[in-house]
Amino acid sequence: MNVGPGFKLTHLQAMLLFALAISIAFGFLSRRKPIERVKYIVWSLFLFLLIGVGIGWAMYPFSR
Repeated sequence: MNVGPGFKLTHLQAMLLFALAISIAFGFLSRRKPIERVKYIVWSLFLFLLIGVGIGWAMYPFSR
């Protein structure tokens, strides 16, 4: 993915960036104590990545 001049992202990097940004946004939108927010951010980041890799793995046989 070519985002700008000289700045290229692979699909994995784009997924990591998206998951990180959305997890941080979800964490700050939740009304929790700061330590619970950090736990929520880490947990949602892990789940975003796990589900993204799982969907990619499930779609792999259809790409051939």
